[in-house]
Amino acid sequence: MAGVLLITADADLIATVPRLCALAGQQCEVERDSDAARAAWRDAGTVLVGGDVATALAAASLPRRGRVLVLTTHAADDGCWQAALAVGAGTLLRLPDQEAVLVDELRTGQVPTGEAAHRIAVIGGCGGAGASTLAAALAMTASQSGRALLVDGDPLGGGLDVLIGAESVPGVRWNELASTRGQLDPAAFAAAVCDVHGMGLLSWGRPRPGCVLDVEAIETVMTAASHAFTAIVIDIARLPSRATQCLLDASETSVVVVPADVRAVAAAASLMASMGRWLGAPQLVVRDPGGGRLAAKDVAASLGLPLVATLRSEPAVQAAAQRGEPPVRRGRCVLSQVCADVLAAAGRP
Repeated sequence: MAGVLLITADADLIATVPRLCALAGQQCEVERDSDAARAAWRDAGTVLVGGDVATALAAASLPRRGRVLVLTTHAADDGCWQAALAVGAGTLLRLPDQEAVLVDELRTGQVPTGEAAHRIAVIGGCGGAGASTLAAALAMTASQSGRALLVDGDPLGGGLDVLIGAESVPGVRWNELASTRGQLDPAAFAAAVCDVHGMGLLSWGRPRPGCVLDVEAIETVMTAASHAFTAIVIDIARLPSRATQCLLDASETSVVVVPADVRAVAAAASLMASMGRWLGAPQLVVRDPGGGRLAAKDVAASLGLPLVATLRSEPAVQAAAQRGEPPVRRGRCVLSQVCADVLAAAGRP
């Protein structure tokens, strides 16, 4: 959602703030606690936090973001200021005394309206599972019905630009966005990234000194991307880090790709043990089941994940990757059908 998210159980704030938002030309969504607000936290243009829930919200470990204000109906004490800082608020206002200030803040802080992009994270249950190929294919498939962005979330991978033959395509890379803070214009961001095979691509440049992304840069970029594209597919690194957690927090759904063999399932179980709390409720794609390997239903039962699709390796797809060509082309193939199934399960046509 673009617009204003108000998080409070204070009846006075619930009665007053939507009226002030309307004066500023903004729509207001009200949630009474952090659990209910989690889904809208990322996409709101501005978040208003009642002083009554600020401490609890700070303990909820929501991802850091810009444009957070704390509102009180009484004089702020030290505890209120500490809670405001803990939730990342840049401003603390007392109502009704500072109603005019709040309206001005809402007017100057407006962000582009419109439905935010659907965001899908893809991660391999083990190395070489084919997650990067599936991520690229998903983004290309989604681009056929809207503007899609493929995001390389693995600085130690071989590079999604290499996978799809886009190393020399001009456009901004993660390296050039490392110091980005605050707000990034969505239209300018969309125009700056690589445009390849009908989709946007945000990959890594070379060299990659440090290979570490700042969380604030990720939040700024993902917020702009959410308002510039209709679908975002993120290829997630298997290494737990603050950057990985931030990219997963920016995703609505996640997909785990697991080959149908015992060692791969064991690796995927370890992955779920270390990163499962960040993945939310992931869906499973099983690669190459049967034929002397594990059955897809057995892989799903072992990991306790819902099976969304099975994927058969295709020599043509593997050969295309070696030539730096896209993994899917228009028309029917196994991979394109899997992409259609995954996107449908994620609520994306």
